[in-house]
Amino acid sequence: MPPSFLARDDSGNGVFESTSGTQNAAWLADRFGEATWQSDNTLRGFNGNAPRTLDEFKKSSEYATAKQMLNMLGRWKAGNKTHTWIFESPGPQGGLPLQALELEDLSGPHGFKVRATVHCYDEPDTCVIYRKKQGDLLAPKPQDTAGNLALRQWRNRVYAEECTERSVNMDHPRYPTDALREGRSGMVFIGILFNRCGNVRDSWLLQSSGHRSLDRAALSKSLEWQLDLKSLPPGAMDKRLAKIPLKFMVDGTQPPD
Repeated sequence: MPPSFLARDDSGNGVFESTSGTQNAAWLADRFGEATWQSDNTLRGFNGNAPRTLDEFKKSSEYATAKQMLNMLGRWKAGNKTHTWIFESPGPQGGLPLQALELEDLSGPHGFKVRATVHCYDEPDTCVIYRKKQGDLLAPKPQDTAGNLALRQWRNRVYAEECTERSVNMDHPRYPTDALREGRSGMVFIGILFNRCGNVRDSWLLQSSGHRSLDRAALSKSLEWQLDLKSLPPGAMDKRLAKIPLKFMVDGTQPPD
């Protein structure tokens, strides 16, 4: 991805809509069941197993596990590339969610468009806090298949967006289990796009380590980073771009942040 493609241009910022859901807790519980069922059938397909109906899934141990994980973690993400659910705050009965963020990527040849719907059917005071928290949401990146206009508009938005300054966090990725077991090591170089607060908003592979799991770990972790802007080389802040090396060593030592 050449830096020139990442430069801000005059194509606009597209549309990022935020709305509130108007349904109820039972409706949200149904959406949780459907989303986890679809994810389960996708996994079954990968493993060569036949799909099952929604009723069959809800009677399965996998559905019970999904509810248990929601209770343990307080959050469960499900969906596909253009329609994602992030379920939170399971209720006391049945471990089903009372809060969720629904993200719909409607981008295409017309440009960038993402709709975020905040669903909350919890106690009123709790919902006020939850909705306020979602108000700080940064516009998610559209799918690459949306086209160049949508991607350019999203990047324009990154340059101009309101953002949140947090504590510096450039933790090294966890060593992938398969790579550690097989003794794989290597150096990964990634490119990152960040906003004026140092929130990393996009990353891409510049040079592979030669091992896919190491590359994936580096790219995934980089999206959680909060940069130390004072440590960036000259010119990086103006372009909002940086090149980051990440070294994976089998002996367990990690390079400094």
